[in-house]
Amino acid sequence: MATIVDVARRAGVSTSTVSHVINDTRYVSQEIRQKVHAAIDELGYQPNVVARSLRTRKSRIIGVVVPDITNPFFTASVRAIEEEASKHEYSMILCDTGEQVQQEQKYLNLLISRQVDGIIVAPSAQSAPVIASIVEGGTPVVLLDRELPGMSLDLVECDNESGAFDAVSYLIERGHSRICIIAGRVAVSTGAQRLAGYKRAMQEHDLKVDDELIKVGDYRLDLAYQKTREALDTPNRPTAMFVCNNQMTLGAVMAIRDAGLRIPDDISLIGFDDPEWARLMDPPITSVAQPISQMGTKAAEILMARLNGSIKSGPSTATLPLYFTERASCRTLNKSLSRRAL
Repeated sequence: MATIVDVARRAGVSTSTVSHVINDTRYVSQEIRQKVHAAIDELGYQPNVVARSLRTRKSRIIGVVVPDITNPFFTASVRAIEEEASKHEYSMILCDTGEQVQQEQKYLNLLISRQVDGIIVAPSAQSAPVIASIVEGGTPVVLLDRELPGMSLDLVECDNESGAFDAVSYLIERGHSRICIIAGRVAVSTGAQRLAGYKRAMQEHDLKVDDELIKVGDYRLDLAYQKTREALDTPNRPTAMFVCNNQMTLGAVMAIRDAGLRIPDDISLIGFDDPEWARLMDPPITSVAQPISQMGTKAAEILMARLNGSIKSGPSTATLPLYFTERASCRTLNKSLSRRAL
């Protein structure tokens, strides 16, 4: 097997220069870097990761903890995180908690035992004490999509409340007053913020917030299906529905069709998130879209900057813009109402 000495000889540099290139511990010109990498490729050199981590006290590994990898939002954001981390020669350990608090806490502790250099997590509120102890131990943590009340950490999110407010206002200004919300898990910040946006839109348009029209789907397709059927089976059923993530939107669409109703003739529908299938539906679904890949990339950029020391200031919040995509799933009940651009 090739050694670092062999690489240094082939590249015509010292072993310390090879080490600096591999570990990114000192400035080395681009020309020398290219020579070292060419020698590594030619010789098939594989650095001793264990020895390197002991020497540098860095594992070159980050941990990523998400609640549901089958959710397209987290699939796309994890891919973006991995791509950005790879640019900085970091590997990634992915943990899927299945929205189980005990699993989340188990994985967070596991990542620390594996000596990861940093963690990106879409957290549950119950894991705040574990995350606080991780940060106190010196491991940087970046929150993705979800806040932790009472904790000041780097955070990448979207303006969930405003996105929900705009979506519900769009329906109201088209004559809808009985608007059902299929809310997410209200114990996490995204669910609570989107529900707050729904309530604010109703109140600011002088409409009653009817508890019978607030259904909690817990970010699950099956539960969203059940809650949608409940809403549709009432004598005075809603004329419109706002659904707070992609999985639940799919469940709602299935429930509406199984009830023998049509979108938008019988009920208008807006979904939060804009998966590829939303535009392929008949009719295509009006959506509030998050810049998912950008969120993953931004979270990784912040973590890499923390790890290489280029950010020394306190925690920051990056709030990325949402995009409203109007399609054919909403109809106007009162055409005399003015249209507001979102």
